Amino acid sequence: MSTRAVILKNISANLLLQLITALGGFILPPLIVVTYGSATNGMLASVKQFIAYLTLLEAGIGAAAIVALYQALTAHDNQLRNRILAAAHHFYRISGSLFAVALVVLATLFAWLTRHEISANLTFCIVLVMGAVNILDFFFFGSYRALLTADQKTYIISGIQAVSILANIAVCYWLIRAGYSILSVQTASTLIQAAKFLLYRRYVRHHYSGLNQHYDKHHPYHLQQTWDALTHQLTGLLIFSSPLVLISLFLSLKDASIYAVYALIFGAIKMALQSLSQGMQAIFGHSLSTNPAQTRHNFCRYNRLFMCFLGWVYTCTGLLLAPFIQLYTHNMTDANYHQPVLAILFLFVGIIENSRIPAMTIIMAAGRYKATKPQALLEAGINITCSLCFIQIWGSAGILLAALISFLYRSTEMLHYSCRHILSLSFSRPLILWLVIFITIAVAISIGWQPISSISVHNYLDWIKLSLITGLIATLPFSFLLLLIYRRPVQ
Repeated sequence: MSTRAVILKNISANLLLQLITALGGFILPPLIVVTYGSATNGMLASVKQFIAYLTLLEAGIGAAAIVALYQALTAHDNQLRNRILAAAHHFYRISGSLFAVALVVLATLFAWLTRHEISANLTFCIVLVMGAVNILDFFFFGSYRALLTADQKTYIISGIQAVSILANIAVCYWLIRAGYSILSVQTASTLIQAAKFLLYRRYVRHHYSGLNQHYDKHHPYHLQQTWDALTHQLTGLLIFSSPLVLISLFLSLKDASIYAVYALIFGAIKMALQSLSQGMQAIFGHSLSTNPAQTRHNFCRYNRLFMCFLGWVYTCTGLLLAPFIQLYTHNMTDANYHQPVLAILFLFVGIIENSRIPAMTIIMAAGRYKATKPQALLEAGINITCSLCFIQIWGSAGILLAALISFLYRSTEMLHYSCRHILSLSFSRPLILWLVIFITIAVAISIGWQPISSISVHNYLDWIKLSLITGLIATLPFSFLLLLIYRRPVQ
């Protein structure tokens, strides 16, 4: 299969997955808020973030295994492949055992922290149920995911996951509407998600001959840069998972629910943007060692395409967010979900954060975890320190201000590192492209704000019509810009 076909296949499958994930994210939370209350919705969102922290116990294993597998798969060395997978599987099982213990501790602590807003017994059980699927992931799928990712077959992961999410949406929607308890809904969700591991196992066993994950204690394979990759994933998870945790601890579960609604929308946008990078890490990982010149050429075009798409997405978001929030939270009456300041800050943070995706992709493909570890630690330090200070003054908005400061530093640094130390490219031209995109977004939103605000939106059909018109008009400046720069020579 050609490289272009692999890219299209991976991106298409991941886009489908993100659309379905966003669909579930937009359908279920309003039902949960209306049926069980904002406090319950905030509790569920916070639990997801707490569990995300616990998954750090596997962080670094998969990233190190993926980089190591590039060589084995390129050389068709099944023996080396099996040794790498065995080492990864061994560490995943150790991490899974630790995760199970940590999950019980988390359930106990979180139940105690939120006991005044939610039943402690209910919270304890929900944490255990929601974390159960991660235990299965540790023990049965972690090494398989690394194999499929390294072999440029993320479309398999995306396809199976999309089916499981569709089933989860349908079942949870029916259970909520039928009046079942939130614990019953979460239990059903966990069972559905667990079923997908059987499909992953079946595919891998059928398509990879001679697969053996037996761990030889006497001659083990030593995964390189595991701890360095762990550091990157640790800092990333601290930054991206800490907001809801801090809001739950320092503010309230209702504040967490409000934040979670905006985070849901901008998280869906982030996933759509990440779809353009799906599969690119493996492709860059293979080509960096065999054809650096072609890698530079492909990266420059990919970066230009990505930045223009980012500009279009956030222009549409800035113009369409307010009417969407009004419709989406219409029945959520137990908390004030109309927060213009949060919306503006989320927009700024999203633009700066997601500008780093191309640079981050090439850094991960090159396996430069150790070299970039100090910068990752500094970003996390800036973010957490500022968050702890700002949340006392500005509440949830302070969390976003802290993110904006840390992302401005790290996104610029990532672009500089990838250009100078991996691709041997000029740093100035990609930086100028960033500035051009940011200015274009600001100008487009400024011009379109008044006309969009004057249009009445009474239902989702009206909003969809408005979105189509807005999207088509917003395409013009970014399409023109892409035509000007896409085929320019590599700098």
